Amino acid sequence: MIDRNTVAFVSGANRGLGAQFVARLLARGAGKVYAASRTGRVDIADERVIPVTLDITDDDSAAHAARLASDTTLLINNAGVNHQSAFLAPHAQDHARAEMDVNYFGTLRMARAFAPALIRTQGAMLNVLSILARVSLPAMGSLCASKAAALRLTEALCAEFAPHGVRVFAALPGAIDTDMSRDFAGPKLDAAATADATLDALAGDSHEIYIGAMAQQLAQGLSLQRAETQAQLLFSSGDA
Repeated sequence: MIDRNTVAFVSGANRGLGAQFVARLLARGAGKVYAASRTGRVDIADERVIPVTLDITDDDSAAHAARLASDTTLLINNAGVNHQSAFLAPHAQDHARAEMDVNYFGTLRMARAFAPALIRTQGAMLNVLSILARVSLPAMGSLCASKAAALRLTEALCAEFAPHGVRVFAALPGAIDTDMSRDFAGPKLDAAATADATLDALAGDSHEIYIGAMAQQLAQGLSLQRAETQAQLLFSSGDA
């Protein structure tokens, strides 16, 4: 539950889903929101918002942010990158390395930096991933790999933090109508509605949060017939 005692830290907060997380947290009455981005700029005029300059690929930057926001009770690891690169595409290795550095190592870096604060406040961590953490889409193969790694990370963090009273969640939405999905031709989720649905789910028992019909249907299919569901996705993407 989000209330005046909630002190949230949101990475990638300057646009897209991150900006909507900030807006929805404020609308729900959060007492303070650290809005972090590489530029340190935020467009929301509210005294509860504290802009933070953050590069999640840099150890010192993450450590500085954690010291600044040592009262954090909810860490939302939202920052991510998608080069929309297949593995045999030009510069695929560079793209894969960049995606792993942000989507996987960046999440790990933030989790380690904020661990003392979250343990002290018995707070929660939300890692914003994608349904592509559970399936492979060849046109974005390296993104899928980085998100899959981040999901395994989230599962391990959930177990490590549990004895300290800290809950860890993975948000696994379908495509969202933001710059990151600009080239996706299928249906897209509204960013504000996605943020709201994700925050609602923090009160539930499931550590994996599936947002949108596509994500929920894929999750159900994977639980019943993983190989067939993955094969159907590969076939449909090949026809696209």
